[in-house]
Amino acid sequence: MIYIDKSNRCTEFDEYVNNDSLSDWVECKTEIKLKLHQHLWSEQQGLCIYCQQEIPKKKQTEASSEITSHIEHIRPRRGVNSNKYAHLQFCYNNLSVSCEGFDCKSDERKKEFCEHRKNNEYDESKFLNPVECSNIEDYFIYDINGNIHPNLSKNQESIDKAEYMIKKVLHLNNPILKKMRQRQYDLVMEEQLLGINIEEYLEPDYDLLPSFYSMLKQLFL
Repeated sequence: MIYIDKSNRCTEFDEYVNNDSLSDWVECKTEIKLKLHQHLWSEQQGLCIYCQQEIPKKKQTEASSEITSHIEHIRPRRGVNSNKYAHLQFCYNNLSVSCEGFDCKSDERKKEFCEHRKNNEYDESKFLNPVECSNIEDYFIYDINGNIHPNLSKNQESIDKAEYMIKKVLHLNNPILKKMRQRQYDLVMEEQLLGINIEEYLEPDYDLLPSFYSMLKQLFL
């Protein structure tokens, strides 16, 4: 995961929320959700808030069978904690874009990781929130086989938080994700042999970032 700066708010969404008396997320208009989704996607530079795979920009004409991502409430809006976080349904800092739990570039569409694994899980004492934890990347390390691990150089509390996110919340070592990360690593290795400028390729100010950006930074810079 990577820290997401939420300072550039979605004006259309803010104006809509401020001018309409909404009591539940389902009341939000589809066209407003689309504008919000596209804004959040740009804010995240085209990556899933959790696994960091590239996700395509949502289109107005998207059929249900083509949906690869959705607006995610980081602190859940329903379930066990629904009353606890109900007031955050329309809070911009609680909104992000998550993949649908499968490889967006694959025809296999079984939902296994990220938000669809997370569901309503949110332990305030353990959850590493990508919009609140500015050093979130430091909690994790990667290997060339596509695995993600807790950073053992940190204290035990930090290690426990990383374990919680990897195993219980997001299933970040799902075999599909591991294969995707290894494939991305191998691809960049090949590109580097062909003369790619790795520092330029991983320039953080680009509008869009390559899949598994944090892993690539750690392994190549």
